[in-house]
Amino acid sequence: MNEKKKEVKLCGCLIRPVAVGRTAIYAAGGHIHRTSRVVAVHEQTEDMVHFETSAAHYHLSMTPSPLAAANPVPVTLAACA
Repeated sequence: MNEKKKEVKLCGCLIRPVAVGRTAIYAAGGHIHRTSRVVAVHEQTEDMVHFETSAAHYHLSMTPSPLAAANPVPVTLAACA
């Protein structure tokens, strides 16, 4: 029986490079996630990665969401003594 794998699409960032045979670790939604072992890397660019585990296909967009881009976090500089 050939079951269709779950499709996971999200915005986040990789904690370490994706490699076949290793778990993928990424941050998304304010949490750190670890997948099962990667069985294939289908596509990887500067701003996205598509990889596959035994349970799912992951599509991770590493570009900021439109809301985050429109409302950047304010940064203040501290003076050095």
